[in-house]
Amino acid sequence: LYLKKYDELEKIHPRYNWHYKDCLTQVQAVMEGIGANTTLENSYNLMQSFIKAIEDGDTQKIESLIASKDSIGALMHKTLLTFKHNLKAVLNGAALTYSNGCLEGFNRKI
Repeated sequence: LYLKKYDELEKIHPRYNWHYKDCLTQVQAVMEGIGANTTLENSYNLMQSFIKAIEDGDTQKIESLIASKDSIGALMHKTLLTFKHNLKAVLNGAALTYSNGCLEGFNRKI
């Protein structure tokens, strides 16, 4: 599974959600879910912002998100600490067009 970008969520056509026993759009379902817990909502919003910043190559935004002081879950906090520890590599990965995907795929085969 992957985190779908907020902009790509269905906003118009509701579908029946048997968990809620109601017809909801994808946006409504996400908002209902993350609205139940502030930490979850902060983590979700941070991740959405992080994905957008990486796609845009906005290294200043990435750096500010990594230094975020919002109340987030323990696993998200651990991820941000890892990013902070490897900040130079994270920022270079976002700013540069190079990829080591082929090498990683070859290593996996070995």
